[in-house]
Amino acid sequence: MKSSHKKMMLAALLFTGFVVQDVRAQSREEFDAYAKQQRQKFVQYRTNRQTEFNRYREQCNREFAEYLKKAWSLMKPQEKEAPPPQPKPFVPKPTIDDAKPLPDVPKEMPILDIVKPKIVPPAPNPVVIEEPQDDRFQKQIRLESFYGRNFTLRSSSKVKLSVADNSQTAIAAAWESIATKEFDPLVYDCQQAREKHRFCDWMYYQFVKEVAHVVTQTTKDSNEEVLLTGYILAQSGMDFRFVRSGSRLLLALPFDAQIYEHSYFSIGDKKFYVVEQDVQGACYLMERSFSKESSALTLRISSPMDLGRSEGESKVLTSKKYPQMRVELTGNKQLMEFYHSYPRMDWQEYSLASMDKKTAECIVEAFRPVLAGHSEEDAVNMILNFVQTAFVYGYDDQIWGGDRPFFADETLFYPYSDCEDRSILFSYLIRTLTKQDVVLLYYPNHLATAVRFSEDLPGDYVMVEGLKYLVCDPTGYKPIGNAYDEFKNVQAQVIKIR
Repeated sequence: MKSSHKKMMLAALLFTGFVVQDVRAQSREEFDAYAKQQRQKFVQYRTNRQTEFNRYREQCNREFAEYLKKAWSLMKPQEKEAPPPQPKPFVPKPTIDDAKPLPDVPKEMPILDIVKPKIVPPAPNPVVIEEPQDDRFQKQIRLESFYGRNFTLRSSSKVKLSVADNSQTAIAAAWESIATKEFDPLVYDCQQAREKHRFCDWMYYQFVKEVAHVVTQTTKDSNEEVLLTGYILAQSGMDFRFVRSGSRLLLALPFDAQIYEHSYFSIGDKKFYVVEQDVQGACYLMERSFSKESSALTLRISSPMDLGRSEGESKVLTSKKYPQMRVELTGNKQLMEFYHSYPRMDWQEYSLASMDKKTAECIVEAFRPVLAGHSEEDAVNMILNFVQTAFVYGYDDQIWGGDRPFFADETLFYPYSDCEDRSILFSYLIRTLTKQDVVLLYYPNHLATAVRFSEDLPGDYVMVEGLKYLVCDPTGYKPIGNAYDEFKNVQAQVIKIR
């Protein structure tokens, strides 16, 4: 009985297997046919979309050229906006053992207002043109040593760009001469470089400027270079405005953050900054954007860029109170050079910038094991003392000739730093290593920080939207919750980073 039952079960299983195999065979054939059909549909969709986009881009270029021929608006630029007053030198006597005990009655420190970070919307899908297939009129150009990278790009050998006399007619004619398929390979190669090397918008703008300079073979910031720069930016989805100032053609760029020390033009609720040259007096401004999809440039460095690497001198940074908080770094000279080109921004933009990949990895590998197992309080105190004691204090006026906030990488690279540099670095380290929320505290003559803890710890603090943040001053030698007497009764502007 048992044997018969087993045979029946075996027969049933064999039959089921044959059926399943047959079904699988049929399913595979059907799936292959379906997949082929879907691939064909996708290819057709992509082709249709690309054709539609090409027509739209051609239309935008035609309409833009026609607009260039018309009268431009006579406008006077707005005066340069000064950055927040530079923090005055504040260097408490550096004695590690002089930290006073926490006050018996922690003080809630007054605040003036709260500055929230500007929400940067996700960048729209990049405007990428189809890879050109016709190279009959192409020549290769070389861009040498752009932040440590060499580039080979294709440009037109047929069209010689020329802006005859800086009139709107001449500018329109020049635009029409390059708004052709002969320049598509150049635009495509620029966009590919941007994607491959993860250029932020400011880097891409500089890259395009250098490319335009090499292509036009003219003097620096020539009208031809400016026009070609604007053309490539437009085809890449970036907004701008042309400005005619005397015999010069200039670019005015919109940004998603406040910048200082540059003249600008107000168009609606947007500011268009002239970042390369100073401009004074009334100018002729082209108010129309290239297309409705053109977007402002973001100054935020959201991810590490793939730059060439030129190592700086190796340096060891060590906390004096916690010698196990030790890291050896070299830094990247190419990145330092790039940072030096940045326009002056608000402090939270420096705090939010991504760090160089190698430097960030060194920081995490050196500090995360040391901080493991420690409480939030101990971990923050260890990071705080590292920032307080591993660097030499130096004044911007003495080193740079004026106020110049550092990105976190720069504070780690250069031999001197001041209160704003240390606050920016400390805020980055806290968000990276402990994942706690941190705010900047701006006084009329000083920049410090405050950190949010998951438990209620004693110490001097500020209340931000109903939440308690303990004061942490990266300048000096005091532990968390111990504010300097000079600022306990001074209203601070709270600058949120998140």
